[in-house]
Amino acid sequence: MKTLVQDVVTLTRAGWRPYNAEPEASVYQRLGCSYSLGGRRNKPYWFVRDDVFLCVGCGSRCLLKRPSGFPPPLPIRYSVVPQDQPYSLSPQEMLARHDILNVRQAAYCLNVSERRIYEYIAEGKLIRLKENPVRVRSKEVKELRSDFDE
Repeated sequence: MKTLVQDVVTLTRAGWRPYNAEPEASVYQRLGCSYSLGGRRNKPYWFVRDDVFLCVGCGSRCLLKRPSGFPPPLPIRYSVVPQDQPYSLSPQEMLARHDILNVRQAAYCLNVSERRIYEYIAEGKLIRLKENPVRVRSKEVKELRSDFDE
């Protein structure tokens, strides 16, 4: 038996997003939704993908394609930009586009800390090209990366 949490995780992994607007009451009347029309305090939970809407408010899991009575979904607003992804380029793209990387970029490409990059320089695995700011060759970072991929 799946729980609501498992359903939500499965839906979000499949590209569904929470619908953050309220459908008109006529939607529930057309569906004959006893959950919503029965006077419950909690609103049904809707998810949207393209032009398909799915309700996970009760066990019926109503699925509607291009329904009327649904205002357009509002954009999801995030309070802050996630810090784990400071670059718009993937590590592979960054290595392909840049010949020289700073310590932060090299750490991002290798998925290690900046401190670890300095340790690689001290161990001779990376060559310091410049004193301040410290730079390393992307070619050497690629070689270290291939060692991790094994």
